[in-house]
Amino acid sequence: MGYGIGGYLSLSKQTDYGTATTNRVFIPFVSENLIENKNYLQIENMRNLYDAPNDIEGINNVTGDIVFEPHPIYTGHFLRGCVGVPTSTLTTSSYVHEFLPAQTEFGENCSLPPYTIEIFKNVGSAYQVVDAQIHTLAFEITAGAIIKCTASVHGRAYSKVAKQTPSYIAAEPFNWVQTSVQIAGAANGDLETATITIENPIEGIPRLNASLNEGGLLRSDFRSITVAGDMGFQNQAQEAKFRDGSLQPFKFSITGVQLGGAGQNNKLVFDMPDVRYTTYEYPIAGAGRITASYEGKAQYDTTSSYAARITLQNTLSAY
Repeated sequence: MGYGIGGYLSLSKQTDYGTATTNRVFIPFVSENLIENKNYLQIENMRNLYDAPNDIEGINNVTGDIVFEPHPIYTGHFLRGCVGVPTSTLTTSSYVHEFLPAQTEFGENCSLPPYTIEIFKNVGSAYQVVDAQIHTLAFEITAGAIIKCTASVHGRAYSKVAKQTPSYIAAEPFNWVQTSVQIAGAANGDLETATITIENPIEGIPRLNASLNEGGLLRSDFRSITVAGDMGFQNQAQEAKFRDGSLQPFKFSITGVQLGGAGQNNKLVFDMPDVRYTTYEYPIAGAGRITASYEGKAQYDTTSSYAARITLQNTLSAY
């Protein structure tokens, strides 16, 4: 009988497309639903029978989500997959990793850095996903809760491999009480929830290569970075920004435990210099207090040369 508590999930960086690797980093996670998809083709030739002809196997791939509570070190592996390779700098007793959304392709067959994902489900062999693209990351910050992250994956090939013995770093995930918010350079305490989403639309490219797997995983549209959630309708300041279409910087700072001297903390910062509200709704839903639901889109800032900068500070030297 398989139990989730006895399973594991690991990520291994690949140096190129098409080659599985085993430099495993075992990831604590909440749930996964990475599903092998077998797409069958319907033969349409008529043959004097009312019954449909037999199917023929078509393209195979893997899609689904990994849900986890973001950890000061493990989070960087997912950010690297979705955003690109960071610049890492030693600062006294910790390392600062700056992730800027890549403006180049990782390779001619894959837009994002590919990973080998391994999942063991507490029964028999483990399952291996090769050429996995972590194309979307959503960080969900809710007052009163541990922060949660969902990574959406599109992988090329799925097979079975021998299970491993996992090992983990002992550290707590980030939580809401470590979060501070700035809007337009000033502290803002009105937000109650915020979901920051980085999305790279990816499509599998079938090729005439004698394979049931996709020949490439490439972009199908622009990358988008959004922030959405709820805030208390305390005044009309943010409503006015929505109505006049203003751009304003949003900054979310999540500061964890101290690692050394002053300023040396586990830390995750989302810096979006130009955000415009696309929706801002504040209906009266009953006799209680009014809250506003908002969604904003990060614009590419020509002065900063990015739409968002994600900074992660921890004790790991590089990703």
